[in-house]
Amino acid sequence: MASNTNIKMEEDTVIEISLSPSTDKIDEIVNEKSALAPVIIEELDENALSNMDVDMTEFVEAKALEIKDISQNVVPDIYSEQSSSITDVTVDTENQEVLLTTDEEDQLTKQFLNGELTFSEYSSRMDQDIDLETTEIDSTRVDNDNEEVGTSKMTHQKTSRGRYKRRKRTLPPFLQGLMGEANLRFARGETALAAQICMEIIRQVPSAPEPFHTLAMIYEADQPEKSLQFALIAAHLSPKDADQWVRLATMSLESGDIKQAITCYTKAIQASPKDITLYEARARLLERNGDKRSFLKGYSKLLHQLEPENGEQIIKYAKMLAKRYMEENNNEQALEAMENIFSKCPSFITLEEVNIMTEILIALKQFKRCLNILTTYTRIWVKYKNDEENADTKIKKFDEKKDGAEDQNIPEIEACGIPDDVVVDLRAKFLVTLIELDQMKLAEKLLPSFYSNENPEISGDLFLDIAETLMGKKEFDHALKLLDPLVNSTNYSLAAVWLRHAECWVGCKDAKKAIKSYEVVRKLSPQHLGARTALAKLYESKGQFSKAIEVLDQDPESDALDPQVLYKRTLLLFKVKRYDEYFRSAMLLFSRHCSYIRNKVELNVLSRTYVVRQRLESLKLHRLSRGEKIEDENVPVFLNATELSEKDEYLLLLQMCKLACRLKKYSLLERICMSALTSKKFEKRNTHIMFLCLLSCIYNNDSYHGYNIVRLLIRVCQKPNLWNLLNIIIQKAQDSRHNRFIMRLLGREDVFSYLNIMHANNCLVSGTYKYALNDYISLFKIAPSALLALLIGVTQLQMACQKLSVKKNQLVIQAIAFLKKYSQLRGKDGKQETYYNMARAFHQIGLLPAAVHFYKLALNEDPGEVVKENANLLDLKREAAFNLHLIYLHSENHLLARMYLENYITI
Repeated sequence: MASNTNIKMEEDTVIEISLSPSTDKIDEIVNEKSALAPVIIEELDENALSNMDVDMTEFVEAKALEIKDISQNVVPDIYSEQSSSITDVTVDTENQEVLLTTDEEDQLTKQFLNGELTFSEYSSRMDQDIDLETTEIDSTRVDNDNEEVGTSKMTHQKTSRGRYKRRKRTLPPFLQGLMGEANLRFARGETALAAQICMEIIRQVPSAPEPFHTLAMIYEADQPEKSLQFALIAAHLSPKDADQWVRLATMSLESGDIKQAITCYTKAIQASPKDITLYEARARLLERNGDKRSFLKGYSKLLHQLEPENGEQIIKYAKMLAKRYMEENNNEQALEAMENIFSKCPSFITLEEVNIMTEILIALKQFKRCLNILTTYTRIWVKYKNDEENADTKIKKFDEKKDGAEDQNIPEIEACGIPDDVVVDLRAKFLVTLIELDQMKLAEKLLPSFYSNENPEISGDLFLDIAETLMGKKEFDHALKLLDPLVNSTNYSLAAVWLRHAECWVGCKDAKKAIKSYEVVRKLSPQHLGARTALAKLYESKGQFSKAIEVLDQDPESDALDPQVLYKRTLLLFKVKRYDEYFRSAMLLFSRHCSYIRNKVELNVLSRTYVVRQRLESLKLHRLSRGEKIEDENVPVFLNATELSEKDEYLLLLQMCKLACRLKKYSLLERICMSALTSKKFEKRNTHIMFLCLLSCIYNNDSYHGYNIVRLLIRVCQKPNLWNLLNIIIQKAQDSRHNRFIMRLLGREDVFSYLNIMHANNCLVSGTYKYALNDYISLFKIAPSALLALLIGVTQLQMACQKLSVKKNQLVIQAIAFLKKYSQLRGKDGKQETYYNMARAFHQIGLLPAAVHFYKLALNEDPGEVVKENANLLDLKREAAFNLHLIYLHSENHLLARMYLENYITI
């Protein structure tokens, strides 16, 4: 029966090969081969993919061959039946790595061919038990052409480092003959039949590279992309042919796939690790692809492969790597690269290599090793105490230490010298090394000849290096001798040099000269915030706060603001009492994490939620509903490198609130506190900030938003102070929203509380005296108190004063009785208060003689210590005197009325 095989490598391209005219031919071929030679049953070596050293995941992913309706009896499954019995798994006893069995490898290959796996997945699974780095480095140390075992049984050979590597799997003789027939058919032009034979071989031995090679040649003319894919699979199965990988890399480049070409060159390097041209070709592609890290890593591996006889190449690549790593401030890797020169080819070392090496060692603070190299490879000499050799004897042996450790028991230096013919760079590095090794006395003898003989216009960078080293050792006087010529030079009168000059004068405690140098830095580099901060600190120490503020000024429209500088400027503005600028500067600082409140409507959104995240979401939705932009426009940009602590910013917030309250800028106070509600930085202090917002609403007479906030606080924490603040808000409120809130909470209260009193007060204020009186008496029965007795008396008086009330006499008598009870419960400390309230009650109902009596008692009563300490708030003598004055004025006794005004009220 005719059938078709779809050879499928990519999603969009499918090649159909008709099998109907060639099935009989293949049977004839099989029978012919079977008659000529006996069938040898062999076990397969599963190591066909032994040397996969680099992950193949970087190749172009494509779907593999998909086999449909292919005859399963085209070739007898003698090989497959025998190979299926191979189930042994070889275990690496040293590394405990379980390698793939033959069945598992075959299964992976078949899954790839049927499109169940991508090429990257297939390659990674086949390579999962191979150490890629070890394979690449050690591939030259292992003989890949070891004698093969007579059978193809699965074996593993142990490398010199103890790792197991697989041998190459070969086709059995029966299939080798069939593979030759496929090549013959291809040579005759019967490509369809050749492809079919290759597919059958792949079905029985999926890990053999030969059929993939043939398939690659079949499709090379018509379908180069598909040919490339077959060639990649073939190379993957026999990876030790470097020329093959180079050819594949060239083909990948022609198709425009740089990444795949890089991978091919990597595989070629693993096959031939000492071929320098391969490294250079891959490096060019890596640099072209922008992969700097792999570029450097590749040359590092090349340095490890090169032997001492390749001295010129070692020096070339080591210096290149060292310079690249130094540009990235990766001095450890730079040192590792340079150590290849000093360890492998010391005879090739020149002063240039010594200069680079010492520069790296100084950067890594390995000064003793640096001294060793200078005395070994130059004419600089050092004499140690108790040294048996002559003073000019140099250390002949270079101490190579891979870990960079230094000898801590180095002898004390007695004398040293620098010949005149030593280049200036090495002279400077020797001086730096002496200073860092605390040999200041020896350095002092050599410094004068350096800065007197060398030209600062040419060697200014060396002057600066030595000066910075001296500054690190607090030798500011010596550093100034090197910096003075630089600041007066043409080439090196730069902001960085002037900055070091100013720092030296600060170290010498000469503030005046330091200010001059800092002013030059500020002129040359206006954006240097560190110099401006130091200059402002000097001005502040001299009491010139206005200049310090001017120095710290930043333009939010053009500059990236530094929070630290802005914070210091804000504190200085507060110190000099420039409060308007202080508030603007502080609000600008808080704008980093606080939202700007655009209008009063947004206050309602912020005051109704307790969690910061919910506030921000509600604010966002509110702005979207109004068609406004969510983010503010023209927002200043802040530097992220420096950040203030949460504690410092919170203390600044409290300082702003206190100042705004003291200046009676209550509207500004409310804006500051409400803005802080949107800050995630203050999220841990959310309750405290809400309390500040409540106080700001009370001061600003904003009872609407104040009620929203106090309601949230009461739900979280019911304390007496919060009930008092709620009561204050209610007194100033222009609506009755609190009634429903109190009624809802009242249903949850079972015993006496402040909430019951507030409900009764609402009834009293609204004129429903009977409800108020009922609540007051109920509470009084449970917990008698002076306040409740007073409120009951006041309620009964209000009822007695109504026009339509009955039994007015009884109400008055009961009210006086409760007022008397109030006086008793209040005690001696509240005598003045009780006398005054009794007088007010009698004054209200028109019993003026009794009212005059109690007013006079209030005037004559000693108020007590507490009242005296807070006379402006608690002393009632002026109120009593004024009411007495009104009574006498009503009775036309003007003299007594005038007397009480003059004695108690006149200021």
